[in-house]
Amino acid sequence: MKKLSILLIAAVTCFSFTACKKDFLDQQPQDAVSRESYWKTTSDAVNAVNNCYRRLGDVDNRLFISCATDDSYSWSNWPSDVQYVGNGSATAGTGMFANFWSNFYRMIASCNDVLENIHRVPTLDDSLRNRLIGEARFIRAFAYQQLIGLYGDVPLVTHILAVNEFNATRTPRAQVADFIVKELDTVSNFLPVSYPAADYGRATKGAALALKARTLLYEGKYPEAADAAKAVMDLNTYIIDNNYLSLFNGTNKTSREIILAAQYVKNTLPNATATWIGGPTLGGWSQVVPLQKLVDAYEATDGKPIDQSAVYDPAHPFDNRDPRLRLTVIVPGETVNGLTIDVTKPNSIDALSKNNASFSGYYYKKYVPADIDGSWDRNSYNDIVLMRFAEVLLTYAEAKIEQNQIDGTVYDAINRVRQRTGVMPAVTAATAPTQAALREVVRRERHVEFPLEDNRLFDIRRWKIAATVMSGPAYGILNNFNNERADYGQHVLVEQRSFNPARDYLWAVPQSERSISPNISQNDNW
Repeated sequence: MKKLSILLIAAVTCFSFTACKKDFLDQQPQDAVSRESYWKTTSDAVNAVNNCYRRLGDVDNRLFISCATDDSYSWSNWPSDVQYVGNGSATAGTGMFANFWSNFYRMIASCNDVLENIHRVPTLDDSLRNRLIGEARFIRAFAYQQLIGLYGDVPLVTHILAVNEFNATRTPRAQVADFIVKELDTVSNFLPVSYPAADYGRATKGAALALKARTLLYEGKYPEAADAAKAVMDLNTYIIDNNYLSLFNGTNKTSREIILAAQYVKNTLPNATATWIGGPTLGGWSQVVPLQKLVDAYEATDGKPIDQSAVYDPAHPFDNRDPRLRLTVIVPGETVNGLTIDVTKPNSIDALSKNNASFSGYYYKKYVPADIDGSWDRNSYNDIVLMRFAEVLLTYAEAKIEQNQIDGTVYDAINRVRQRTGVMPAVTAATAPTQAALREVVRRERHVEFPLEDNRLFDIRRWKIAATVMSGPAYGILNNFNNERADYGQHVLVEQRSFNPARDYLWAVPQSERSISPNISQNDNW
């Protein structure tokens, strides 16, 4: 089956066989075919599984989640109220909390529907049936991994609920995590290592093992996380791609670094990435923009943080830096898609204070599509990367470091990621000889490797550093070019932020869900 089928059929096909109340348990549309007329053919089964994939991207939430970290800022609360989450003023009624909750439970409901009904297809080949079941269970596990990371305890729903089961309660996070790991152990035996080109993009054995490694790392189970990551490495299927930018701009969709991505198709199923990420010159709204903390996280080319480097020059702050900085952030004078973007030029439409210009003075280059086609709100078709091999390597390294099992494989895993451009020096036992030093290195690598991917949100929470990195003023570029502004000679103040460690390490369970299902408890201090 072609990739188009996974996307297009999933976008237009609905499956719903249960009428129930309008809460998270009722997540399939009600205008679909009935159970009696469906589940007759192999195509029915394949299309139903395709439907499970359709919420993986959810661009309007996935890109904006970065604005709930120290990486990014959004000047508007449309479409997801993310500004409130970023600056610490969110409430239980904030839209972003409800958006993520409902999206993942819709995904879970689609998977449960498949798992309860796929046996009804009489002509389905056993090997294909097992694979499709594996795909549905993988997608369900993916949804639950995201849910427990965001909300902690969540209702564990593994079947289509009857009316008398609506008042679900929250299942302890540890129990849901165990469920995820057991599911992934099982499905990794049924999912192939790879697919023919026509089926590219479906869940693989490597994806199941990578998600298992992520889950275990996030839950602090370091020996098991290292083993799961090593199992992915031992497949000898994935690589670190030397062309970092191409992983995100739509020109390298089948890179062997990408383990799982939400896919989009030109003229058929595009998305709004360019609108949210792009600045005025690129026809965008500059709604998701980098902050200075992200820019400062990139090392100098001598492999040292900029406050320790002899080659870092504050007068030329973007020179002699880790190449990933210029691959991720548009610095003044940078050319993107043949267009020069320079916020320091007062007549530039990208300059500070101009309409739709960046509030921070920085723009993202990462995820700007190389080829934009269509209208303003649906003009991109680059894929949204959900898991890639760089994460597996850094998961392995971190899990080994936390066990203080430091050997050559740890340094090698880190260096395979940081040296993809051939510029950055290797981390060695001489430059990072202790557990504490290596912990700092791997955490910085994760920071600069994954902007606009959701890793940073989970990382600052599980490392318990969010209260430090999210509190206080959020700054943008140093304004040494516009003396008509009051902040001339200073970093642009983007906003004041706060983070309540007694509350904000978990998101609020959406108030709308608790109003319908009162047995669902709320997280502390919301």
